[in-house]
Parts: sequence; C-alpha cells; structure tokens
Amino acid sequence: MSTTAPPDDPGAPAASAVEQHGYDFIPESERYLSPRQLGFFWAGINSYQFFFVLGAGAIALGLSLVQAVVAVVIGNALFTLVAYSSIAGPRAGLPALTLSRAPFGVLGNRVNALFTWAMSLGFKTVNGLLGVFAVLALFERLGWHHPGAPGKVLATLVVLGVAIVIAVTGHRLLVRVQPFFALAIAVIFALLLCHTVGDVNWNWHPAHAPSGTSTIALVFSAAALVASGSLSYLVVSPDYARYLPSETPVRKVFWRVLGGGAGMAVYLGVTGVLVATRTNLADPVAGVEPLVPGWLYVLYIAACFLGSISNNASVFYSSGLAIQAVGIPLKRWLATALDALLALVAVLLILFVYDFETALNDFLSLVNVWAGPFAAVWITDGVLRRWRYDAHAIHTSDASSRYWGLGGVNVRGIAAMACGMATGLLTINSPLLHSWLSARLGGTDLSWFLPILVSGAVYAALAGRRVRSEVPAG
Repeated sequence: MSTTAPPDDPGAPAASAVEQHGYDFIPESERYLSPRQLGFFWAGINSYQFFFVLGAGAIALGLSLVQAVVAVVIGNALFTLVAYSSIAGPRAGLPALTLSRAPFGVLGNRVNALFTWAMSLGFKTVNGLLGVFAVLALFERLGWHHPGAPGKVLATLVVLGVAIVIAVTGHRLLVRVQPFFALAIAVIFALLLCHTVGDVNWNWHPAHAPSGTSTIALVFSAAALVASGSLSYLVVSPDYARYLPSETPVRKVFWRVLGGGAGMAVYLGVTGVLVATRTNLADPVAGVEPLVPGWLYVLYIAACFLGSISNNASVFYSSGLAIQAVGIPLKRWLATALDALLALVAVLLILFVYDFETALNDFLSLVNVWAGPFAAVWITDGVLRRWRYDAHAIHTSDASSRYWGLGGVNVRGIAAMACGMATGLLTINSPLLHSWLSARLGGTDLSWFLPILVSGAVYAALAGRRVRSEVPAG
C-alpha cells in the first residue's frame, strides 16, 4: 500500500505553499505525484513557441516541407532518452545534479552544475524574449504603437514575473498549472492550423536551396537544431519526476513523459514547418499576422505569452536547484529568486544590445556540445547502479562521502564527458562552429547524438565494473 499523499489529500501542502525541498532527497511519504500528472506537466512545459520556431528554422535552412518535417521528427527522437532518464526521479528521489555527483565526484560535479545554470540562463533568455515579443505585439494591437524602451521593460517584467512566482512557489504549483497551459496552447495552435493548412503547398520546395550542401547534411543540421530542445531536458529530467512513488512502473513514467513531451514538441514543430512555408517567420509573432483574422492573431499572441511562462517557470525551478548544486548555500526559493534577477538582466541585454536571431543560433550551437555528453555519463552511471544511491553519502560534501572521488573529482566521469565533448566539436556544423569532420562529411552535423554514444560507451568501459561494485545492498 502506498504511503504517498494524493494531490487532494487535505493533509497535503497547498499548491500555493512554498516548497521547502531543494536538491535533497524526497522521502516516500511526500511523493504525491502521479504518472498522469507527469504527462500533463511535460505537455505543459513544451507548450511554447520555441518548438514552433525550431520547425520554422528547418524551413529557413533550405529544406522542403517533407524534409523539414522529417528533421523535426528525427530531432525530437531524443525525447526517448529524456523519457527513459526520467525514471531516475522516482527510483532515486533525487534531481539530476545531485545524483550526478556519483559519476563526477562531489566537487567535480559543480562544474556541470555551473554549466547547467548557464544553459538554463540561455533558455530563460530565449523563452523570455519570445514572450516579450508577444506582449509588445499585444501592445500594438491595443493602440500603443511605439512602446519603445518603457514597453520593452514592462513586457519583460510581466513575462518573467509570472514565471518567477510559479517557480519560487515550487513543484506543486508547477504541476497544478501546466495542464491548463497545455490545453489552451494546443487549442490555439490547432485553430492556427485550421486557418493555414488549407493553403499549404505540400510539394513546397525552397526557391534557392544552399549550393554545395547535400540534402542529408541539411536534414541533419536541422535535426541538430531541433534536438537542442530535447538535449536541454536531459540535464534536468529527474527533477520533475522525483515526487513520484519509488515503485511507479517504468513503462508509465516512460510513456507519459514521451507522450506529453515529444507529442507536444512534434505537434508545434510541424505546425512551425507548415506556417513557415506560407510566411516569413524571422519575426515569429508578427510573421503570423498576415495569415489569420484579427481575433485569432490576438489568441496566437496570448499563446506565445502563456507558452513563455509555462516553460520558463520550469526552467527557473531547475535553475534554482543548479545554483544550490554549485555549492551556494541558499534555500531553493531564494536561489530561484536570485537567478530570476540575472535572467531579467540577460533579457534586457538582448533586447537593447544584441540581435535575437544571432544570439539564438549561437546559443543553440553550444548546447549540444556539452549537454549530451554530461547526460550520457550520469544516465549510464545510473543504469549501471540500477538507480540506487546512498542518500546520505550523496549529500555529504567532504572526503567521507563514498562518491567523493580523487580530491573530490571522479576522473572517469570527467574523462568520458571530455571524450564526448571532443566528438561534438569535431562533428558540429552550425552558424557558430564548422567542424573539421563535419566539413569532410559534406556539412553533416552529428553533434546532437554521436557525443552521447561516445561518452556513454567510454564511461561504461572505464567505470562499469567499479560502479556495479558500489551499488548499495538491499
């Protein structure tokens, strides 16, 4: 019989109560989450314009409609790994940046925590900007035709402010609100499809395909761009599932995460592909306006705004855990609030100083190089030890911890990750980096999946026997 309190248990904390847990172990008695709630949660956090923009980006690279759809599906195939790695949440009761101490060492893992925080800052900035563009478009519709700097600042405060409140409150509120985001945004994008799909040319091809680049290379480059969304989740996937009871069946965790997360990502990505064949989506908000009636354009603006909040709330949440994992002694809610201030500065910097499209492409170019290898190591480690950890030792931050390593660093994990990152640098083809090997493969970008295979295999070879011997009894 489960000791887990159901969500409507009168003795359970209210959704509005500030979560007291941070990157620590979740006791069985406090695991209130159900697989169904987890599925809706993943649908909610993926209900945002980013995946729509990625689909449009596949068209912008010079692919045909069919090729772009293939790239969206291939790129989102990495969600299978996100779904599988989510199993670590209920089995270990720990977030990713705590259980990853095992393969990287207590101190060595702080580097990954810092990278995770930096990556989350990038995604918060991208998501925040998409929301800000939506609010600025709404200002225009309401008659504020030249909002200028005051409008940009106000829009930023509105978009980030709501997400911050949800994230600071914590896990229960995140889980409670995400189904509403998912439903509203799915319906609005369905209406968008209904008003555009009838005029789509299903045989659409770009007028001028890039010369000297093979179709396969373009598809893989687009898939790498799309895969950056999945890869970003691989460093936090257990964070949201750790409130599931430990005996939750693996298949329920896997299929709910895959169905909710990948299902919504593919849906929005394909919608982006179809719409991009009919209009220029360099501005992903204003570009839709010529295709739809005024009332639907307002709903679309609302969907972009809501989607920015839904995803950023979850990113802020995990980012607060990353700050704790770096070693900064703050409570989760306080770490999240501090992180919010930094994100606010980043969004305003992009708005007033840098070009959004350039910043987006450069940022996504670097995500694949680190995120995949890092995730491959901790996932392989978890599989080897069957997701069983010493909950006391993994929170011990000195040499008495069984996960301490050599001087606080597990050299095997670092070496395996370094091999994967080197593979990524050798196989990437992006606006920022054009690698040696990719150039010799006709521009084919393999950085979104090959580094994962390399890091996982190297870690299994270097540490497999030792890790299996460390698994706690019982």
